[in-house]
Amino acid sequence: MHKRSNIYRMWPFPGGRLLRCVLAGGLLTLLAHSAIAQDSDALPAAQSQADQTSAITTIEAAQAAHQHAIREKARIEQEYVQEEQACSTLFFVNACRARAKERRRAALEPVQRAQVEADTQMRRIRAAEHDQALAGKNDKQELEAAKKEQQAQQKDQKNTRKHQQDESLQMQQDAHKDADQKVRQPHQQTESAAEAQKRADNISAYEKKVEAAEAHQRDLAAKKAEKNRNRKTPSSTEPKPLEPAAPGASK
Repeated sequence: MHKRSNIYRMWPFPGGRLLRCVLAGGLLTLLAHSAIAQDSDALPAAQSQADQTSAITTIEAAQAAHQHAIREKARIEQEYVQEEQACSTLFFVNACRARAKERRRAALEPVQRAQVEADTQMRRIRAAEHDQALAGKNDKQELEAAKKEQQAQQKDQKNTRKHQQDESLQMQQDAHKDADQKVRQPHQQTESAAEAQKRADNISAYEKKVEAAEAHQRDLAAKKAEKNRNRKTPSSTEPKPLEPAAPGASK
């Protein structure tokens, strides 16, 4: 009993503190091993996050990666809170909390990079889709413009052909009229000469009628004048009036 008490006096710490230190050292060792294991696991996780973000080719995949990063950040924060609470029961609280913060930072770093990459890929894909939609719209507008231009050219060609056909038809009609006119011209000339002669004959006949009428009128006027003269001349059976005697004649 005396020897045992001497041993306790030689030990620098009381029995209770020694036990607590031993337990604390063991716990710290376990936490260190756990941190090493977590750091070793964080490398594949970071590599997996990088692989996921590099494989993003659609908006849906980018949104899924963004949501996954948010869940991972929440999980890391929850683990950090639990570790910080565990550190408050240890002897070396500040050192434990510092290591917990470092593990939190190391775990959050690849997740934050993955989130940023997912957001970047999302913006890139949306920009590419916008450019593609704009290019498609421009292509559609160019196609419609080319189609309208082609339709306008076809309409112009159709109008040109119709105009040419109308001109050709008009030329054929004019040629037919000229040919028919040439065929009818001698007959028309004959008819014109006959009509002219007929008109001349009618004029001559009319003039003769006028002359005959005028001659008849002259005859009537002459007969009337003769008749009037005969009325004024005295008859031979009527007694002649006495003529006065000449002066110096015998009675």
